[in-house]
Amino acid sequence: MDKNANTTPAQALPMDDLRTGDILLMLGEGPLSDLIAWASDGPYSHAAVVADGGDLIEAAASGVRRYPLAQRIADQVNYHFIDAYRMHGANDGPLDAADLADVLAKAESLLGIPYPIDQLALLGAIMAVRGKWPEHPWARLLVRVALDHALPDATDGMVCSEVVYRAYAECAATPAGRLAPEIVVGERGTAPFPEIDWKALFDEIWPLLKPGGRQALQSPQRQLNALRSSDIAGLDIASASAPDVSDEELERARQAVLGRLGAGAAVAARESDALLAGEGPVDPKPNPRLVSPQDLAASPSVALLGRLMQRPGG
Repeated sequence: MDKNANTTPAQALPMDDLRTGDILLMLGEGPLSDLIAWASDGPYSHAAVVADGGDLIEAAASGVRRYPLAQRIADQVNYHFIDAYRMHGANDGPLDAADLADVLAKAESLLGIPYPIDQLALLGAIMAVRGKWPEHPWARLLVRVALDHALPDATDGMVCSEVVYRAYAECAATPAGRLAPEIVVGERGTAPFPEIDWKALFDEIWPLLKPGGRQALQSPQRQLNALRSSDIAGLDIASASAPDVSDEELERARQAVLGRLGAGAAVAARESDALLAGEGPVDPKPNPRLVSPQDLAASPSVALLGRLMQRPGG
C-alpha cells in the first residue's frame, strides 16, 4: 500500500495546535498494520485521543494508558505518519470546555483496563464488519484466525478506536450520546491486497495467538521457517498447500463475532452490507467494538486538522 496516501492531503500541523479531545490516527509499522489499513479501506491502523499534560490516551499491549504525545510524534521507527482530527460541536463550531472535560474524564476512566484487545483482534473486528475476503490462501487462513481472535471474552478489553469512540459517545455530556461520532460505512474498496512479508507477519502475530490460532497457523509457520525470504517460488508453492478456507466458512466465523457482540452489531453489519451495496443507511448507534480507525476518519462529525508526523520516504 502507499504509506504516504490519505483520503485528503494533509498539511503539516504543529503539535502546539492540538487540544484535549483531538483524535490521532496513524499508520503503524509492520505487515499487520498494513492489513488493518487494507481491510478498513483507509490508511490507518491505530487511534488515540489527546489528553492533558502533554499526553495521549490509547489502548496498548500493557492496557489502556497515557503516553507522552511528543514521544509518539517523534517515533518514526514504529509509525509512518500521524494525522490529527477534531470533533465538531453545535453548528459545526468547536466543542466547549465543559464537553472536552467530559471527554477527557471518560477517557481517563478507561485507563488501566488490563486486557486490551490487540491488533489481530482489531483486524478480525474490521473483517467482521466489512466482509472483505482476500484471495491469497494464507491470508484467508489468517482472516479466519483473526475472526476467532476477535470473539469477545469475559474481559473488558477493547480495540484502540473503541477507546476513542467511547470517550465521546459515553461521556457525561447531556443528553446522553450527544457527542458520539457519526459512523458512516463507505463503499467497499478495491485496493489490491498489500505486498506482505509473510515471515515478518507471522513473527508479529505469533505472540498474540491463542492456542487454537497457533495450531491453525503452525504448518505455514514451519514452511516459512524452512524458506529464505527471497525464495518467492517456494513461498508460492507453500501457500498453495494451505488448507482451503471457503467464503462460507469465513461468513460463519464473521456471524459468530457479530452474534457474540449482540443483536445491535448484527443489525449494524446487515445495514453496513446494504450500504456497501448502495442500498441503504447505517445503524446510527454502532457497536463500539466494531468502530475502526478509518470509521473515525470518515465520520462527518470530525474535520482533518493536518499531519503531525510523516516519516521521510514513507
